[in-house]
Amino acid sequence: MDFTPRSRKAQALLALIATSTKLRRSRTWLQDKLWSQNDAAQGSANLRQTLTTLRKTLGPYAHVLEATRLDVALSPTAVEIAWNSAENDVQGEFLEGLDVSDPEFETWLRVMRGKDKVVEPVRSVAAPSGTRWKVVLQHEGGGEHAALVQSCVDMVARVLREQGELEITEDPRDVGEDRLVSVYVNMVPGPKGVSSLRLVAQDLQLNRQIWAQTWSGSITNPYELQDLDLLGMIFQLQSELSRYMAQSRNLLEGDGASPLVLGAAIPRIFSFQPEELDQAALMLSDAMDSRNAAQFLGWQAQIAVINLIEQFTDAPEACVEQGKMLAAKAIEMDPMNSVVLSTAANAQVLLDRGDASAGGDLAKLAVQVNPANPLAWWAYANVAIYAGKTDEALKSARVASRLAARTPLQFWCDFQLGLAAFKAGDFNAARRALETSASLAPQFRPPRRYLLAIYANEKEFDKAARVLVQLKKLEPGFSLDHFVNDPNYPISLVRKRNMLSWNQFQHLSTIG
Repeated sequence: MDFTPRSRKAQALLALIATSTKLRRSRTWLQDKLWSQNDAAQGSANLRQTLTTLRKTLGPYAHVLEATRLDVALSPTAVEIAWNSAENDVQGEFLEGLDVSDPEFETWLRVMRGKDKVVEPVRSVAAPSGTRWKVVLQHEGGGEHAALVQSCVDMVARVLREQGELEITEDPRDVGEDRLVSVYVNMVPGPKGVSSLRLVAQDLQLNRQIWAQTWSGSITNPYELQDLDLLGMIFQLQSELSRYMAQSRNLLEGDGASPLVLGAAIPRIFSFQPEELDQAALMLSDAMDSRNAAQFLGWQAQIAVINLIEQFTDAPEACVEQGKMLAAKAIEMDPMNSVVLSTAANAQVLLDRGDASAGGDLAKLAVQVNPANPLAWWAYANVAIYAGKTDEALKSARVASRLAARTPLQFWCDFQLGLAAFKAGDFNAARRALETSASLAPQFRPPRRYLLAIYANEKEFDKAARVLVQLKKLEPGFSLDHFVNDPNYPISLVRKRNMLSWNQFQHLSTIG
């Protein structure tokens, strides 16, 4: 079936994007090429209209067209550009017969027709290159505790490998030119003669200890780790390594190892700022290769969820389809990765407007695959909230919060704990968790929305006023009328509790 748009501008738009080596062009660049004789506002409006036309023409394949506030792209995982390559006998001029009557486009067209080769072949994933980070896991036999030590080593390896950008080895000689971090897992003497498990991470090249922590406890089954403090310690190790590697460029003169992309992208994702989300999506797209494709696609699905819920997209239906496609592709690539399963579960539930059946099995499997991943428990709590399983939601959210304690994800998991407690009607617990989340992330808007409702409901108007001022600064165009009356504003649990009576907020209406 031919999905070629009838509009010449739409055809030209596709050609401009398809000839980019990364299938991505900025909105400004596209406007300059197709509407150079219009002012910026009219050019932007024309581009939006042309994108709408394209999506309608593409029908069931509209999701291959990705648009953010900064750029427009064709999904490299969903389309293939197969023209003007060695395998194709291209006849006639490039875009022969296409005339859009814009001098900038005509100039671009003449340049393209004069080239011997228009673009390099596009690949959905890039080949690995350059120096990378490698983690060597080292441990001693452990004597009577050998099973516990080995189980811990296995869990550390799983947690680090799921991150997607690290290579794990147990041979310190297997280094080459890569940057090496060593993780030691050993039993050490503990208090009152009880042996304790100690994890130590070191940068051998700099002779620097990155992180260390000791766990003292008892395990009923050393082959199956269940202790939350021990699992949390393992996740803290992963968090500290990611942060260290993300900030690595200034540590060693001439260091050629690339910082971990997720270490820089995830804070941008959880900022809930549209420009930061767009930047994170670009980072994930540009750095994607065969080692991390599943994880990066999963995080891109999470970005689609945030764009939809926060109303950052001007094409919600396309955003939904794109997010579902990214989640499905991620699972197809790595169905036994708890990070992939967690992000895919969130995408399926939230993109289907709270259909808990969509992501329930994925979230459950994520917890089973890696119980040390707080995102897995977060996803399971999220499913339970929408399924009306309040007790399960609260229990899972508490586990996620405990695992993520003292890591960069604590604010995110405490926010989920606040939602679960809110759902259960425990407003004191909800308030404590949401206040912690807000204090840990000053730019994070979601907990402040629920705190505004809680404070107003409890007639603590001074606190409500303070949160209201924060929201006005963080959300362009925020208003109490929007908060109270817009059914799409992302405070569905507040709305279900009938806590949005204008009488509760009228004391705040004069705040500027």
